[in-house]
Amino acid sequence: MAAQYRRPEAYMAKQRSYWFGRKRVGWGIGPTSWQGWAIMAAYTALMIASTKVGFLVAHPMWEGVLAVSLTFALFAVMFVTYDRSERL
Repeated sequence: MAAQYRRPEAYMAKQRSYWFGRKRVGWGIGPTSWQGWAIMAAYTALMIASTKVGFLVAHPMWEGVLAVSLTFALFAVMFVTYDRSERL
């Protein structure tokens, strides 16, 4: 198997699994592996939970801060694990 790949980076590129990739229909990216679907499920669960426990927060502004933080974290994970080799 090692003889098939002359350069180590080509071998590593084949071994890397991406969690998110280009959608087949429509714009944007979506999950392409179970890890991507798990991230999306966790994000959805945390967003729903943040609305349910909103009454525990002292100020309504913190609900918005939490939602923006969760969304930023999701976008960061999507950016790191996105397959850039596919042309958009």
